[in-house]
Amino acid sequence: MAGMKRQPLRLLIAALLVAVTFLAVKLWTGKYDGDPNPRARYRIEASSLKRDGTYTWLEIHLRKSGDQDHDMLRPVFLITSDGIEHEPADTTFAGSPGKGFTDIWFKFWLENADLKGKIDLRMNDGTLRVKKNEGAPATDKGGKAVMRSADWGKTWLGF
Repeated sequence: MAGMKRQPLRLLIAALLVAVTFLAVKLWTGKYDGDPNPRARYRIEASSLKRDGTYTWLEIHLRKSGDQDHDMLRPVFLITSDGIEHEPADTTFAGSPGKGFTDIWFKFWLENADLKGKIDLRMNDGTLRVKKNEGAPATDKGGKAVMRSADWGKTWLGF
């Protein structure tokens, strides 16, 4: 009789493990934006935050999505919900100048208030949605978060 009472509990635990595994796989393998602007020439892979007092480092990882390289002569801007354009504080490239850059990381130094609304990245001839929802993003106790989606309500806290 005791074995029969444990059966539903085992099934519940198994179902919860399957659901948690599915959610983790979905977060790490899903696309950041299902329909990135091809004129931007790159798509967002992930973005991360690291808070520092009343400011935050926002880093955006991009991966080449077509045949054209990034136009180094064109400016790149992060546009916050109030319409202010922010230039990158740092840029890192992966790949080679001869074969082209496969990945780019843009790093922006922002006030925490800049993160409360929608955020776009304008590069080349296109615009990519970095953050689509309102509100401040959640971070872990160390002030860090990794986002695998433009919906920053679904963060992966910690690195």
